Amino acid sequence: MVRTTTQGKQAASKHSGVGVRTNRRREQIVQAAHEICIEKGFTHITVSDITNRVGITRSLFYHYFHNKEDVATAVLEDAINTIISRLDAWNESRIVGNVNKSLDDIVSMMRTIIADEGPFSKRMVQSGNGGLYLQFVDQISERVAEHICQTTVKDFEQVHGSLPITHVKETLMMLISGSIALLREKPQISNTIVKEIFIQTLQLEEYL
Repeated sequence: MVRTTTQGKQAASKHSGVGVRTNRRREQIVQAAHEICIEKGFTHITVSDITNRVGITRSLFYHYFHNKEDVATAVLEDAINTIISRLDAWNESRIVGNVNKSLDDIVSMMRTIIADEGPFSKRMVQSGNGGLYLQFVDQISERVAEHICQTTVKDFEQVHGSLPITHVKETLMMLISGSIALLREKPQISNTIVKEIFIQTLQLEEYL
């Protein structure tokens, strides 16, 4: 009985080790694809570019992904999950009911994310990644809007009642995608102006 349990634990441990290595290899492929996207553009990437960067065979690449479009989807998902994690951290730290401080913090966070050498960087857009970039903006706008509706908006409603606008998620999606474009094209714009746009769009003047 004891022997069987020990063998079971050894098998589980071995299986766990394989899973960790599998996840690490997949992450390496996604990271390499992201780096090459910035360097030369997704339209110019080949599977060989990715396998050479990671140091793996083409057959091993196809073990994880069907094609380069499949890995591009993983790159987008990875970037979106990273941003959602930062949004989670902001949501956990904010003071419920303090609309003014929450707006200051989220505008500052948006600027930091867009300034990073990541999916919003100008190199990402200018390197033949236009289609991929638009797909990313569409997805992140929808995911962030949904996240805010399920967290921040519900907290607001508990303290202040309903937001003074209709079509909340759709308004947030437009506000997010528009803010991305504004901050990327006019990085010198002040946080105060961006905040004022948020306030006007969401009609939050009386809650400040």
